[in-house]
Amino acid sequence: MTGSSGSAAQPKPYRPPFTAHPSAAAEFEPNAVMVKFKPKATTSARRAAVSKAGGSTEGSVASNVVKIKGELSAPDLLKKLKADPNVELASLNYKRYISAVPNDEYYNTDQKTYLGTARVPQAWDLSKSTGNQTVAVLDTGVDAGHPDLVGHLVAGYNATSPNRGPIDDNGHGTMTLGIIAAAANNGVGVAGVGWNVKAMPVKVLDSNGGGYDVDIAEGIDWAAAHGAKVINMSLGGPGDNPVLHDAVKRAVAGGVTVVVAAGNSGTDELQYPAAYPEAIAVAATNAGGVLTDFSSYGDWVDVAAPGWNILSTGARNLTPPEYAPYWYCTGTSCSAPIVTGIAALVKNKWPSFTPDQVAQRLEVLARDAGPRGIDPYYGHGIVDAYAALGGRFAPDFPVNPEDNLDQPSRSFPVAVPAGGSKSVTSTISVEGDVDWYQVTSATNRNLKVSVTGPLFSCAYSVNFGPRIDVYNGSLLPLGHAVNPYPSTPTDPATGCPTATTLTASVNVSASDVTFIAVRNDNGSRDTRKYTLTVSEEGAGSTPSGTAYPVVDVKPNDLSAAAPLTTTPLVMFARTVVAGSVNPTTVRLLNGRTGTAVGAMIAFDAGTRLATIKPTVPLLDNTPYRIVVNGVQGDGGTLAPFTSVFSTVDQGPAAAGAFDATGAYLAANLSWKVPPTGDLDQVIVRRNPTSKPPTSTTGTLVYAGTGSAVKDTGLAQGVTYTYAAWVKDRGGKVSPAATTQLLGMKTGISTTSTSINYGGTITLRGSTLRIDNKAYAGLPTNLYVRPKNSSKFTLLAALKTSATGTVSFAYKPSVSSVFMMTFPGNTDLMGTRTPDITVNVAPTISATMTPTSIKLGSTTAISGYVAPPHAGQSVYLQQYGNKVWKSIASLKLTSSGKYAFGIRPATRGQIAYRIWFPGDADHAQAFSATKIATIS
Repeated sequence: MTGSSGSAAQPKPYRPPFTAHPSAAAEFEPNAVMVKFKPKATTSARRAAVSKAGGSTEGSVASNVVKIKGELSAPDLLKKLKADPNVELASLNYKRYISAVPNDEYYNTDQKTYLGTARVPQAWDLSKSTGNQTVAVLDTGVDAGHPDLVGHLVAGYNATSPNRGPIDDNGHGTMTLGIIAAAANNGVGVAGVGWNVKAMPVKVLDSNGGGYDVDIAEGIDWAAAHGAKVINMSLGGPGDNPVLHDAVKRAVAGGVTVVVAAGNSGTDELQYPAAYPEAIAVAATNAGGVLTDFSSYGDWVDVAAPGWNILSTGARNLTPPEYAPYWYCTGTSCSAPIVTGIAALVKNKWPSFTPDQVAQRLEVLARDAGPRGIDPYYGHGIVDAYAALGGRFAPDFPVNPEDNLDQPSRSFPVAVPAGGSKSVTSTISVEGDVDWYQVTSATNRNLKVSVTGPLFSCAYSVNFGPRIDVYNGSLLPLGHAVNPYPSTPTDPATGCPTATTLTASVNVSASDVTFIAVRNDNGSRDTRKYTLTVSEEGAGSTPSGTAYPVVDVKPNDLSAAAPLTTTPLVMFARTVVAGSVNPTTVRLLNGRTGTAVGAMIAFDAGTRLATIKPTVPLLDNTPYRIVVNGVQGDGGTLAPFTSVFSTVDQGPAAAGAFDATGAYLAANLSWKVPPTGDLDQVIVRRNPTSKPPTSTTGTLVYAGTGSAVKDTGLAQGVTYTYAAWVKDRGGKVSPAATTQLLGMKTGISTTSTSINYGGTITLRGSTLRIDNKAYAGLPTNLYVRPKNSSKFTLLAALKTSATGTVSFAYKPSVSSVFMMTFPGNTDLMGTRTPDITVNVAPTISATMTPTSIKLGSTTAISGYVAPPHAGQSVYLQQYGNKVWKSIASLKLTSSGKYAFGIRPATRGQIAYRIWFPGDADHAQAFSATKIATIS
């Protein structure tokens, strides 16, 4: 017997070494440019343009994008080609970099944590497939043999070396593609966001993670031409390239959704292609939904998603043998694929959606985070996969309260003694928060302003990168300093930046106030304290920085619970041109939608105070943004200014005009949704009594954001009472609005249920409340249908008398079914009577001639059937032995005439009659009995 015991060490996921951010300066190929020729430019004209510029091409001049190389520098070559009349677009061939920032520190974080932030697991309950929505990943290629990707790849392309496949020689592409497309529910590895995806690897970056725009544009065109419905680009860098932009626009115009990493500069410098409006730009958060310190930010960011310690597939040949081929990914490179996977799920559920509609669904249904409303850090918020696929939303991510240091007018006084120093501590608790301080000086002196932040740690997703701006009493710049993160200094052991004390030295004047603004230059928040120290020392410096435009704004920036009667105010720091303060330069926007709020602008030049008077009511629990841009001062145009505030969450008002109209076994309800900035749903419930339901009793009729519903399946003769509540996203519920429909009962009768053809009946009905109260003038509709038909038609529209009754005389031509209805109104339920049947028998005339005959002779019986019933059989019946027996039959003529000849076989008196057996239209009928005397 042989065996073994113990447990082998399991291979761990691999964490690549830390890689610093790429340079913030735009890089481009030194002797090459990108060109898009005009569509009408001939091949010879294109070649001539290349020759005039002294260049050459690597491919066909007929391509969408042509790379032209020459002896001249790229900027000089660009000038020549832009001047050529055959060129539509031309640009430097910028270099882009992967957006991931791998960290050297290992955290054993499972997927559920960060995917739960974007509510991906809940979304999988709604959809586990992207169907035929192929996702192209433009990156460093892919390890096509990775066991977690096998079966999930379609043919790809290598734009950097077209004769080679998209082999991943960096590892970044395998990581980003795996976040989207790793096989789910296969018992190994990780689950891709798309659960079951077909991914298209397109290599546009080299082994160092860099690549030029000409290859990226080619990759976009190739992916779009080969069936990609969604493109992920976890790459970017500064430098606007109109040719690259044109490639993005072509793809989007062709129905392709383009998702791009926002970048990892930790600044608001524009990153491309993320900044192109057609793309969905994705910022990065940690698993708790907090913006990371490396994530680029700006008004061009659309949504955010987790991008810290995202576990994904890794290239096997680049993974050390002691590790499993799964890598931790940190950066906006890792947040963009999460959004891409969700976009593919959305596109699969609604295949007809345009890229704009996909983007709108992701943005509008994102969960707000950071400053309320659309902001430069999270865009519309953190993407919510479950809501995007039709599920219920989750509450917004919480935001920390502002600290009342948001503007110079609320600056904290720091008393710096002559020759001494003073220190204070605070935090940057909200993204974009600015802390203002003031120092008063009795004499001219030099001040040294220092900020020491908490220890920088690569283990943290959020770190403080201080920025200092110093101004005089008129808010003109005296000094400016920005932290050097992440360039220097760094810890040689880890490659991580270290803590830094940032310093600005300034000269200040006697009897003047010195204002100091401290903020986190990377835009994120850090609840750890920083220390501001101001001391009288140093040699001062030449003023630097940008003048601050305002001294005060109301309500406070980042404040909440502003009254709905708020009139926003902006006080400028210096004299401005009165005519430049107008509704175009000073605006109030809805912070959630970005749309302008109607407002009048009043300006007092003496106090420099602009008053924004809304012309429409402000909505509760709604963010608003004050935007100042284009106001002119003595020194030119003031720097742009923006401030955000939210209104009080007072809860929604009751549903307006809530009313119900009764119908038969149904009710039609309608209401007006009150103005509210954060509507969750309108809830309608009913009780089958005169007592209104509560929010937890009765039967749920409706829950949604509409303004009407039809309630079906109701019972007749029952009073229904309805109540409606409006609920906001904060969970607050309005007072109930109620309405009632009283139960009704109806009856129908007829003077006869059997008549002969040509006869008249009187139909009588009643419509009464269930307590027998009568209403005069109620519309009561009388319907009829042939007995052999199922379709009723309106016979008469009647009105009830003071006793609630109606009557109608009618001459039915066929056997008929009758019923009456009361359609209902705004107070009463509709009703319907049971069916009542009236059988109509035809009339049969009969004449016997002669009535007396000799035995052996013949007599005749003849007549007509009305209505005629041409072709129908009638029967001659003879009475004997106390029963009638049919002895002959014939078919009626077109006029309904019949005639029978009779030759009795015995003497005596014999009774005869004609029998019509009945059909679908009429009941059976008999003629009068005729007596023949035989002697």
